[in-house]
Amino acid sequence: MIFLLIGVLAVLPHAAVGSIKVAESYWTLKANELVVDEDMDKYGTKVLVPLVCGEAFEGQKIIWKREGREELPFQGNRVFVMVEERQGGTYTCYSTEGNYLNHTLVLVQWRYRKIIKGTPERGYVHCSTNNYSGFFQCFWTWDESRSGKVALIKITRSHTAGNTSCNLDSNAGSITCQDHAFCPYAEEIDHINLTIYFRSNYVIETYYLQFRISDIVRPDMVRFKMKSNILELQYPKSWSTPFSYFPLRFQVKEIRCQKKRICDCSNQRSSNVDLTQEQQWPLKKGVTVCVRAQDGLANSSWGEWNQFKWQKTAQEMHCHKSCCNMEKWMGPCYRTLISDKRSIY
Repeated sequence: MIFLLIGVLAVLPHAAVGSIKVAESYWTLKANELVVDEDMDKYGTKVLVPLVCGEAFEGQKIIWKREGREELPFQGNRVFVMVEERQGGTYTCYSTEGNYLNHTLVLVQWRYRKIIKGTPERGYVHCSTNNYSGFFQCFWTWDESRSGKVALIKITRSHTAGNTSCNLDSNAGSITCQDHAFCPYAEEIDHINLTIYFRSNYVIETYYLQFRISDIVRPDMVRFKMKSNILELQYPKSWSTPFSYFPLRFQVKEIRCQKKRICDCSNQRSSNVDLTQEQQWPLKKGVTVCVRAQDGLANSSWGEWNQFKWQKTAQEMHCHKSCCNMEKWMGPCYRTLISDKRSIY
């Protein structure tokens, strides 16, 4: 019956009732949920929100309660409830016999960013995909000081109807979406419009993103295959095919890491960072090769670094590990050398 409520609100005067003004901006989040879009951030701010129980109950004596317990000091089908600061609530209407008739949850739009972490520069919700299948995920981080949840997800295409569905993941920190009508071989003209409404108590925060699949594609890690002293850079298994139609470019850098430290490609600097679409890279002993990939036809994000270091084979390591002193050299390693010489001749 929320549509009846909106019809009533449209004809109410946007004027003050007593010393407290009537809310001028409000909208329906979903059935039986009304959001007051007022500046409620200041301490002590109060607005009157008009509610209606339902068209069928016009002229009847109706009792209103907040949160199902607190009976409000007014009756009737059309009433004003006072919302103070960010304290909304569920307002339920009953018949004089105590029978449930209808309810409206009143929420307050929060203009600041408090429920999830982020900054305007870095963003709050981040979306990515590892190929052109029309599948993508969006992530965020909850603020530890607030109890938040996803209230609603809306997703559309800019000009076409589209057929995209999103599901909240089990960790509640991401959503998984699929554009069922997406064609990877056609030019993507329309943007995806994604709106996520986060709720904490009676506060609603709205986050809006607009992007194309090509804007958020981020390849998985490059795979490696060694052939002699050549490192073959292989496309991720998850990347779209054919590779000739979906080419990747590689960023390659060579670094030297201390033996006892973990090699971190993202932090280590290199004097030479190469950009190439070639898949053959010559190896050098003692050098770690760091590689990551990017869509070759779009300026989207780079994938994560993967690294490869040419390790000595077991045969090359044999004498190095066994012959630590002269006694060992005269023992097993000597026999190994003799055995190798016999096999040659």
